[in-house]
Amino acid sequence: MLSLTGLPPESIQDMVSDHVFHCGWRMENDPMNLDYKVLTMAINIMVTTPYDDPQEIDRAISESTSSAMTRFTPASKDAIQRLEKMSFDHDDQCKCMICLEEFSIGVETKRMPCGHLYHGECTVKWLEMSHMCPPCRYEMPCVCVDTILLV
Repeated sequence: MLSLTGLPPESIQDMVSDHVFHCGWRMENDPMNLDYKVLTMAINIMVTTPYDDPQEIDRAISESTSSAMTRFTPASKDAIQRLEKMSFDHDDQCKCMICLEEFSIGVETKRMPCGHLYHGECTVKWLEMSHMCPPCRYEMPCVCVDTILLV
């Protein structure tokens, strides 16, 4: 996909690998990640391209809004129940990315398989609406519409 930008392949490779390396190094050295053997990293690459054709702009907007709707499928109850429960014990000023409030020591948290930590109640409320992790879009097992039986 990046080759469509017109950049030479070696420039793309150098640019992406440098950013991935530095991000990985920061993640590895973050005290919150000391207990992890595997760290999940999501990479978002934004390419700005001027559009002259109004139909092309409408198509791009339509595609982006239709894919956004798939994010609001609830996670399965079983997947929510299997999340790791923890008591927050760090001195760091960390925030729950759902409610945006700082964690206090001793509060119940739940860890997603991607490693992100949220207040226990926030996690459940979020996953009952969306099966995706807010910052990294990790996909939890979800409730499939096809498997719901109507009585």
